[in-house]
Parts: sequence; C-alpha cells; structure tokens
Amino acid sequence: MNDDSLPAAAIEDSMDEQEQVILLPSKMVINVTSNDAMQLSLTKGCLEVITNLGKAFNDAYNLVDMGEKLDEILSPFLFQNQTGYEILLKLDPSFEPPKAVNQGRTKLAVEESLPVFNKKEISGSKTKASQIKATQEGDERKIIFQVEQFGATREVTIKRAEKRLFQINQKSHQGDTWSVVCNTDCTIGQKLVSLQSIVRVKNELTFPVEVQYRGDTKLETCGIAEPDKCFSLPLNAVYAISTEIFFKPVGSNYTSSETAVNWRSAESMGIQQVCCPSVQQGHSGCYFTMFPEVEDIYFEAGEEKSAKCYVLTLEPSVILHNLLPLTIDYILEGTSEQQSLEQGENRALRHASVNETTLEIIIPSYQGKEWVGKRKLQKNMPDLTIWEFVAYNGSQKLTMELGLHSKLVKGSLDVSLFCPYWLLNKTERKLYYRGSDQETPIEHPPEESTLILFSFKGKSFFGGKKKDSVSDKGEGDKKSKDKVREMKQAGKAQLRIADLEWSDKFSLDTVGSSGTVQCKSKAKDTTGAEVGVTIQLSSSGLTKIATFTPFYMFLNTALDTIMVSESDRDNWVEIPPEKCYPYWPQLASKDVTIKAKVKDSAEVTVPFLINKAHTTLLKLKNEYGGISADCQVSEASMITTLRTYRAGLASIQVVNHTHKSTVSFNQSGEKTVMKLEPERAVLYTWDNALGKRELVWTCGKKKDMKNDLLQDGMDEFFADEDTKVYWVSFLDGLQRVLLFTEDLAVAANAQEAGELEQVEQEINLQIQGLGLSLLNNYTQSEVAFLGITSSGIIWEERKKRRYKALNLKECALLEAAWQNYQNQIAVGRTPNHRILLENKMEVDFADMTVVRPRTFHIRRSFENGVWVQYKTSPHQVQLHAKINRLQLDNQLSQAVFSTVLSPLPPPKSVAADSVPKPFTEVSMMMRKHEHSTVSQIKYFKVLIQEMNLKVDQGFLNAILDLFAANELVPREMETIQFKEDVKTTEKTLMDVAGLSLAEEQKNFYDYLHFSPIKIHLSFSLQTGTGSSDGKPTEIQAGVISVFLQSVGVVLTDVQDVVFKLGYFERSHSFYNQSQLMVEMTRHYAGQAIKQMYVLVLGLDVLGNPFGLLRGLSEGIEDLFYEPYQGAIQGPEEFAEGLALGVRSLFGHAVGGAAGAVSRITGTLGKGLATLTLDDEYQKKRREQLNKRPANAREGFARGGKGLVMGVFDGVTGIVRKPMEGAKQEGVSGFFKGMGKGLVGVVTRPTSGVIDFASSSFEGIRR
Repeated sequence: MNDDSLPAAAIEDSMDEQEQVILLPSKMVINVTSNDAMQLSLTKGCLEVITNLGKAFNDAYNLVDMGEKLDEILSPFLFQNQTGYEILLKLDPSFEPPKAVNQGRTKLAVEESLPVFNKKEISGSKTKASQIKATQEGDERKIIFQVEQFGATREVTIKRAEKRLFQINQKSHQGDTWSVVCNTDCTIGQKLVSLQSIVRVKNELTFPVEVQYRGDTKLETCGIAEPDKCFSLPLNAVYAISTEIFFKPVGSNYTSSETAVNWRSAESMGIQQVCCPSVQQGHSGCYFTMFPEVEDIYFEAGEEKSAKCYVLTLEPSVILHNLLPLTIDYILEGTSEQQSLEQGENRALRHASVNETTLEIIIPSYQGKEWVGKRKLQKNMPDLTIWEFVAYNGSQKLTMELGLHSKLVKGSLDVSLFCPYWLLNKTERKLYYRGSDQETPIEHPPEESTLILFSFKGKSFFGGKKKDSVSDKGEGDKKSKDKVREMKQAGKAQLRIADLEWSDKFSLDTVGSSGTVQCKSKAKDTTGAEVGVTIQLSSSGLTKIATFTPFYMFLNTALDTIMVSESDRDNWVEIPPEKCYPYWPQLASKDVTIKAKVKDSAEVTVPFLINKAHTTLLKLKNEYGGISADCQVSEASMITTLRTYRAGLASIQVVNHTHKSTVSFNQSGEKTVMKLEPERAVLYTWDNALGKRELVWTCGKKKDMKNDLLQDGMDEFFADEDTKVYWVSFLDGLQRVLLFTEDLAVAANAQEAGELEQVEQEINLQIQGLGLSLLNNYTQSEVAFLGITSSGIIWEERKKRRYKALNLKECALLEAAWQNYQNQIAVGRTPNHRILLENKMEVDFADMTVVRPRTFHIRRSFENGVWVQYKTSPHQVQLHAKINRLQLDNQLSQAVFSTVLSPLPPPKSVAADSVPKPFTEVSMMMRKHEHSTVSQIKYFKVLIQEMNLKVDQGFLNAILDLFAANELVPREMETIQFKEDVKTTEKTLMDVAGLSLAEEQKNFYDYLHFSPIKIHLSFSLQTGTGSSDGKPTEIQAGVISVFLQSVGVVLTDVQDVVFKLGYFERSHSFYNQSQLMVEMTRHYAGQAIKQMYVLVLGLDVLGNPFGLLRGLSEGIEDLFYEPYQGAIQGPEEFAEGLALGVRSLFGHAVGGAAGAVSRITGTLGKGLATLTLDDEYQKKRREQLNKRPANAREGFARGGKGLVMGVFDGVTGIVRKPMEGAKQEGVSGFFKGMGKGLVGVVTRPTSGVIDFASSSFEGIRR
C-alpha cells in the first residue's frame, strides 16, 4: 500500500521511510541566492505614480476621451496672461518665433493664450520625436516678461511645475509693491505658464459668479468665475484703494453680496457665509460660503517658499444628500418651488442659510403614504441626530424616525438623510419585525422587491435626553432654537415568520457577520422555522443592510423540474429548472431527510440529508439514472444543489480487469450484494444515502475487505493459489474508480505515482533578509519599517539524506559548547574535541557527530529570511516556502508601541522541547493527470505562528494617510457607490445566496490544512505625535468612525486581547477555486469579525464567535490548537490543547463586560459538552443551565457546583465509562468506552469551568 492510503497526520511521520528511496537529481536546477539583506524604500509619491500609471493604462485600454481632439498637436509650451494688463514676452532662442513677433518680442493681450513650439531640427531626418519626451528631456528655458504699462522686466526660468512671485515697479495706495505670480503647471506633454495676480477665486458652485471690487466711486466688475474654474483677479482689483472683494451670481435675480471679503485678512478670516439678496421682496437670497486658503510659494529666483498667494474658494453653504432608496421632495423656507431629489443624489441648496433656514422634506410614496418632516439647518448639531417624519392613516398619526448625518467639508454643511437599517426579505414568506415588545410590528410582504426602512424608537435607539443645539451668534431669534435628539446607540430586534412565535432578540449592528434566527412553532408536532441573516454596511457607513434568506434552499441546475418532499410525507414541492427555491421543512426532527424525483415520473430516490455537508448520487431506475445532491453548509444557510445524472457523478466505478475472478461488493450494513463478472465494469452509488459510506468487497479468497473510497490507494492479494490480483483506487477526472487487475503495469499506470519521477526543473530562491521602509515624502517622515530576517544559529542532525533541526534546548547546549571549543582553539590551546553536555549527550566536534546516546551527524546552520523551492515533473508540482521571521516597526516619533507586528515566542516550557519554526511555512504537493484537467492536491499545509499586533491611533492614521488619496471622495462618486448599494438590494435569491449556474473547473483536495491564527491584539487611542493635551486622536477613516458612532460604541484602549481563529481543513473533497476562496474567507473573516465585536466592542453577535459549527462532528473539526504545536495530534494532545486554549481565552475575557463574557463562555460551554460524547452529562448540564440564577451570590454558588460536577465526572469517567461500555458491547465496547473516558477527562472539567463563568456573570448582569 502506498502513502496515499495513509491518514493526513501520518504523512509527516512517514518521511523517514520515504527517504530510503533513492531519487534521481533534477534535470535542471536554478539557484537564486542573496548573501546580503535587500533594502527597499516605498514613498507616498511612488504609490501615487503607480496609481496614476494604472489609471492611465486603464483609461487607454477603455478608450476614455481625454478631452483632446484626435490628431490635435499640442504645443510643448502655452503662455497665458491673466494679469489684467498687456504683457510683452521675450522668448528663449530655442523657441520657434510666433507669427506676431516684433524685434524678438511678442505682445500678449489680456486673457490671451500663446502656444509656442520648439525650433525644428535642421537635420533631414523625417522621424518625429515624442513631444512628451522632448518636453521632459529639454533643457531649462528662459523668458523675459514686462508689464508694458509699468516698464518692469523680469526673467523667468521654466523647468518644473511651481509657483514663483515677481515684484514689479508699481506701488499700491497702501504702499505695497505690486507682484505677479508665474504659475508653471504640467499637463499631458505640455507646460502651461500662467502670469497672474496673487489672488485667485476658485468657483466650486454650480453657477457662474461675478467678482467685483470697490472702485473710486462704485463697485466695479473684474471678471466672471465660471463653475469648476479658477479665476485670477486682475492686478488693479487686487491693489485697489480698498482690498475688499464682492460676489454676485450672474444674472439679474440677485444683488451683490451684503458683506465684503478682504483678501489681506485671509489667514485669520476663517470660513464666511456670503449672502446675495434677491431683487424680489420676500424671496430668499442666494447663499454660499467662502473658504480662504493661503499657499506658500517661491520668491523670484530663491529656493525657499517665502512668499504667499491666496485662493478664495466658493462652496455651497448646504448640500443635501438623499441616502434613502426612495425619491424625496424638498422645499426651503422662503422659496415657493418644490424640487425632487433622486435616490443617492446630492444637491447644493443655494437658498439655504445655515442656522436660519427651515428645510421640509416629503417622502411621497413609502408604504402607500406620504411622510413629512421639517428641520432647521443648524451648524453645531451632533453628527448623528433623529429626524422624525409623520404620516396619517385616516385620522391616526404615524411616526417614522430616520437619521440625519451632518458634517462640515471645506466650508459646506453636508447633511445626509438616511435610515439606520434596510431590511430585505428574500424568504418568500411574510415576516414581521419589532424593536421592542411594546411596538406595533412592521409587516414585510414576501415580494422580493419590497425594502423596509427600520429604526429603533425611543431609548433603545437614541439617547433619552434631548439636547439643545448650540447656535451661532448671528442666529436671530433665540426662542426659536430647535431641540434635536442625538443618536446614541442601537437596540435589538425580534423577528416573526408568518404565524410562528417571536424569535429571541438579536443585534442588527454586527456588520460583516452572518447567522440564523429561529422562530418556534406553536404546535408541538411541527417544527419552527429558521432564517439566515447577513448584515452588510452601506458605502456611506450610515446604513446597515440586513438580508433575511431561507435557511434551507434548493438550487436546481438540471433542465428538468425536480420535486422534493420530506421523507415521511408526500408534501411534494416543485423546483423549476435553473432556479433557487426556499424550502421550509414541517416535521420537527434533528436530521432533515428529503426524497426527490423528476416531475412526471414515478421513481423516487432514497431519503437523504439536507442539513449536513455531503455530495451523493441518488439512484433512479429510469431514463434519468439518478439525481445528484450536493449539500453545502454555512452559518446562514444550507443549500442543496440538485442535478440529474451525468458522467462523473456516480459514487464509484468498479472495474473488474481480471480474467477469471468475480468481484462481489455491497454497502457496509446493507444486504444487497452486487456481483461483477471478469472484464466487466459498473457504476455504483450508495443504496442507503443515510448509512455508512463504506464499500465491502470480496474477490476469491479475499473476503469482506472494507474501503471508504475517499482517497487513492493500492494493494495486492491472492484471489486463489496462483492468481495475484492488484486493487487500485484512483480518480479518473471527477469519477472515483476501484480497479481490480492482474497486470501490475495497468495498476501502476492507473495510480500514476509521480513521487518517483525525475524532477525536470527545480528553482531555489534564498534571500538572506529583506527590509522595506515606508516613507511619507509629503510630511518628510518615515512611517514604518518591515523587516524579514534570517534565523539565529541552529544545529541540525542528519536523518538519512536530509538535515533536520534539533530542539531548542539541544541547540543552545551545542552552541555554548561549540563557542567554548572555538575560543580555546583561538587562544592556541588544544581542547578535547569530545565533550559531554548537560543533557548527557556526548558530541565530537572534530567529526561533527553526536556519539551518545545515539550516533548521528550534525551541522551548524541557519535559515534564510525567505526560502522558496519549486519543483516540477510530468505528473507532479511541489512547492515549499518559508518566511523565517517578520517584524513591522512603527518609525513615528514617540510611538506608543514601537513594534507593531512580531512573532510571539512560545512559552519556555514548550519551546525547549520544540524545534525552531519559521513564522510562516507553506508546503504543497499537486498531482497532474495526463488525461484529465482535474488536478489532485495531495497535500497542502500552511502554518502561521502566534503573533503580537500592537497598533496606536497615530500609526493607524499615518498608514491611512500614506495609502489613501489626498482628495476626499468626490460627491459624484458617493452617488455611484450608493447606487451600487441599491443594486445589491435588488438581487435575486440566487445572487444573494452566492449561487451560480455556471460550472467552474474543480480540483480534488486530498488534504488541505490552514493552521489556526492566534493574534494578541493591543490598541491605543493615544499617539506621541498628536495633540499636546493628551486627548485621544480621532479616527481618520470616515466610514469606520461613522459606523462606530451609529452603533453607539466608544473605542477604548485594548490590552492583549487574544483572537483565536480555528484552523481550516478539508480532505477528500472536490472544490472549484471560487468555492474554496469563499469558504476560507467566510471561515477566517467571519470568526475575526465576530470576535472583534464581542471582545473589543462588547456587542452581541449571531451564532458563536469562535466558529463551533452545528453538530458534534463539525464542532470538533473546527476547534483550535496552539500554532506552535503545528502537527496534527492524537485525541489526548488535542484535548489538552483545547483546554489550554479555552482557559487562556477565559482568563483574557474576564476583563471585559460581564454580559459579553457570559455570552462567550455560555456558547463555548455548550461546544465542550458535546465533545464529552456523553448524553447523560449533557442532559445534567442542560437542566442546571436552564435554571437562571436570581442574583450574583446564587450565580457564583451554582457556577461552583457546575465546576465540581465537571471535575468529578471527568476523573471518575476514565474508570466508569469503560466498564459501562464493556457491559453493553463486550470487548469492542470496552475500547469505545476507553475513548470516551479519555476525551471526557479533559473536556468535562473545562466545561465545568466555562459554566461556572457563565452562571456567575449571568448573576452579575441581573
């Protein structure tokens, strides 16, 4: 029998035996080695260049119009005059002279642009050089400009994008010297040189604005600032007697602004609201804000930014965002026109004055009613407040509480109307919701398109106190101050399915998590119903989108209608072709068993499960052959995909390739025996889909051999005295084949053993170390340093042909002895080369061998920082990679945590007897089949060691600043993102469940194991680089901040909270790539998100935060082991690791809220009780837990009793259980009982400890 038949845990153990095989050297070897550490630097500027390059290539690929006409030749230089005076230009001799040149000078009129080309090459070559290349490689150019009226000439050097200020011979009335700014900017292949004044107006409004200044007797117009353009004020307006500037919307509807803006006081001015009164009496004026910015620029030829220029940005005063999935109407006080705003759209309210104007919003059609809400727009409101809307059902007044999010962005008050929760019903059954027992339930019809806006009313959703908003001085009538209610925290909802009972309360705030909600039935003999809940966050961070889906679903990928019914009934349900269909079982039972048939046919399949993961072909004795059922289990759903038979779906193909031996076989435990004559083949599937999946076969003298057919295997036996027969289990595409043959060559070819093949290509990559420095070149600071380093000295022993590391204790003793040995040689002594170490190991350094207690060769070595080995042969691919040690350091000054990420060394007691392990190790072996596209991953294991993650808010903000773009998300992009959110609500049940009718290429995974991930998280709100008052720094990531506000959570410092993500393991299964990625992401991200909510934020989650799935088998498989233990262990070691892990978790969690601890430990206790395998123990435990403690004292007393019961049962179990097992089942029962005893001795006391915590904290909460 070859290694394929070994269990996964034994693969590593059998390495020594494998090493006896002499393998041929690789045909080609490529070695890439680095003896020094590689040092790299990455700056924010570099990241931006890469981003822009990516965007440019993407635009080119998608043929995005850049705004330039096809074949239009851009001049390398373009000069613009924006000074308000005529200018004379004298150009560099390297320029082609313009047409209107006079004595080497060119006149440039006001607002005129002059394109200038380089002089043509005299060479006769006709090849055209790239304009971009010519501009970039060109030497610096010089021009001389003169403001003709004042006679001043100045020389300008043009080389890079910059702004320089040049003084000219003219004084203002205040005695200032007039100045001209030369602004050089680079666009695609062109340098744009603008001569302008030191004051510009940037218009971010949707309408053009006339800019005015005070002349000698009246207001004079100096130009128009067009929307989304910059307008440079002429010099005479900047240096007028009064330096006041006025604004007026273009047209005759409004007068000039009431208040002036003085550009001289821009640095101290702050944001100002500008009002341009309406010419019509009683109509509201036009309002916008002016936001001044001061920019440091170069002075003449200097290299320091010692001069200043000013930009006055005009922004809307108020921008209304509609973040409801509905169209709304709005009307402003003082206007008569009602306007509509589509879902996701935003609009500047030009008639809205902050702190004065009242805004009325109408939701014209939600649930068949018109809803109206009024609100005064105020500046200093809390970020999140309630906005109450009212509707009438006849004379009955109905209220709906929505949220209003207010934020100041560059002078504009952005107000967003949103609903805290969108509820989507994809169950095709009527649902009801309520936020508290007193509320009138909200009905949600089964139509998929209907979306419910949900919010918690009263104290559960918002703070009970009403808070007066703080008003600005210019508010007007103080008595008219609005009272606003601040949104404080979320509550818990309840759900009812049709006429069933109400569910337990559950949180709608745990974004990114999923789980189930159960509603019990009022009738005893029928089951309740269960719905899956998935919660996502909208792009704005304000709305949580909760989608309710059926827990059981069928997907019919066949072209025929398939019918299903519960196995004990004939309540048939039709599932149309290529449709996803919700299913609601009626019988109350632990296992949900179903039978199926094709519509209009009488033949029915045997019963099969839909609440456990499996893939089974169910036999049909008609033209369809069978129905394949593939059941996938997740936290929020159990989806069974049905398809009619096609090649590869049978459980097994049995091939009898012998000449005279008959093979008989049957399913274990079933009486129906099939006989297969020589040189015949048959397709077979299980007679009992609920029974044990094991094939029992007999061939000649070989009787009742059992095979579970999960993995490849091969063996030989004698059918009679003369005939040797080989049996081989192998994959042929998607079909498992069991072959009986007398021909060894046939058997060997079927097995396709690639292990003995000569490797065709081997690539070895060895990098001593790697350093990556992350720099923010804008702030001139180093943010972080990532280092990958080699190991220290390790000692290795030779086993067969390979060297393997000794444990750390032996390494330390050998290294100390070696150093002493070398030191003595260095000073000229001749030391004894045979040395006896403390652990009684005798070593001979002359021959580099250990002599006692056993003899083996040793060597002194080290591990590279990065080591990768890749080997390929005709039928096999091997990959082995290691990252030895990885560390991320915080390089900011006065950092709270200097090291952000680092491996955590194991406890000394464990480490001494363990071999040194790299931080991350990946090992993969894949087999390729010649006649099939299905790859077979024989072994795939990833091991990641325990780590520390310590982050402070200053570092987080610095990293966000490094990788985030400098600009805010444009408002147009917000609309696009919102419409994407709305699209997700319109998905069908099939899309929501993540199902597809498309068939992807599947691969077979013999053994796939990703280790548990254990992270010690510390988080600090403090930062050494923040404000000097010691206050916590605010989170810069807007969506995260808004989300935390909306759920009423205040982040606090976290010290050494342990996250434990259970390992991910799959064996003997077919998966396509997307399926596997979804399962892995769900496995790790789901656990991480839930543990974050429970341990850091103290919120409730749906289901168990530690990933104990339904049922005993899944629960055991998804538990945790300490990453440093690394190997797959026996039951005793496994149980010890489990107990250690839970005890450690329990210790860390006690510091949290009592409620959170009770919730976690309660769930874990249930998981451990199932592991003890004893129904009696579980029953006793359930009875105890169902009596809730009345107070803390009783809670602790009962908790202690649970602990004692657990320990007593654990210790006695090891004696009592085997005896009970022997009485009932004889000798085999004794061993079964022994197994129960061994597991129980560890898990029962642990379960008691957990229950002790649960009971005690339950009492505290009461």
